[in-house]
Amino acid sequence: MDWRECPTYRKYVKAIDDSCAKIVQVINEVKSRNLSLIAREARMPPALVHYYYDKLARKGIVKLKVSINFRKLGLTPVLVIVKPAYKLINEALEKLKIIDYWRSIARCYSSNEVLYYCTYLIPLKNERSFEAFMDQLKRIKIIDNFKIYWNPVEICPKQNFQWFDSKEKLWKFNWNEWVDEISKILESTKKVQLKRLEEEGIPAPLDDADIFIVNKLEEDAEVTFKELASMLQVTPPTIRYHYYKHLISYGILRGYEVELYPYPRQFSKNLMVSLRFNSGKSMLAFIKSLERKPFPQKLYVHYGDLVAVMKVYLMIDQVEGFASSLARMSEKEIVADYRWSIVDPSVDLDKTLPVNMYSKGIWKYPHDEYMRKATRIIT
Repeated sequence: MDWRECPTYRKYVKAIDDSCAKIVQVINEVKSRNLSLIAREARMPPALVHYYYDKLARKGIVKLKVSINFRKLGLTPVLVIVKPAYKLINEALEKLKIIDYWRSIARCYSSNEVLYYCTYLIPLKNERSFEAFMDQLKRIKIIDNFKIYWNPVEICPKQNFQWFDSKEKLWKFNWNEWVDEISKILESTKKVQLKRLEEEGIPAPLDDADIFIVNKLEEDAEVTFKELASMLQVTPPTIRYHYYKHLISYGILRGYEVELYPYPRQFSKNLMVSLRFNSGKSMLAFIKSLERKPFPQKLYVHYGDLVAVMKVYLMIDQVEGFASSLARMSEKEIVADYRWSIVDPSVDLDKTLPVNMYSKGIWKYPHDEYMRKATRIIT
């Protein structure tokens, strides 16, 4: 089904063309925010690249994000899927936010349940304390159940405008072709490969300035050295030293990624999708098929359980087509099980690193305080 045009839609997509797609592709490949480098790799004039990128950013179609190896910061990523207790949905949200290290919390609705999809970064050697906190929420019946996935791999799905007809200025969502593409990848004689991002968890020797820079890059991936220097009241060369000699050399900054909002937000919805695959090959074929598609925004993969959780950004009238494609994947036994739900836009929360919890190379984790707050009655 093609999107029916309206003036708002036409004005939004007017900014998209083949040059935009090429620029986004190169950013995803080189993982740099240096537009001069992007221009060289794309073989385009620098002024033209700056023009297109500024136009996309100004309209909110493109958002640049920094990719960080949090394990090098001494933090363990964790994905938690939580089912709150009946009539305690809001109370559960407040309890889930007690841990200072929460990263994202999304409230999602399906036909018969409410779920919270949460990500946290837990300081090393505090994993059992975090599990005890979640057990406590279940014990006091704030939540009915939860599932924890330690060390999920966050993968950049390399979004792009593959399904956009730049001549007609129309989106053409080829859902059946997407499922067929996965099948072809599985049938191919070539071995399905995916670069795994399971970095070493040995923390790097950092100082407070390094953590501050990481935090500010999370807030704004385009912040300049001059702006950072002003915030820290140091010179730009000092920032440059920390950036290259610490954050880059220690492997903390993996690079930069593009998050796309390729269609007007007032006509769109976010979905959260949880998939369990029949085999590692099926899972990797699915992930490979996402490249250059417009809809996948975030992707967390847990290789051990063959589970992937994906945040999807869709036009409202394409939800049916997306759901039918998942059903076809189930019929073809690409996925063993799946569940999708609609994200509540009023509870789709993100948070940067809690820099106030870091001091002299140590992340504070006040477990006893968290447990007391967990049992405290919310007034």
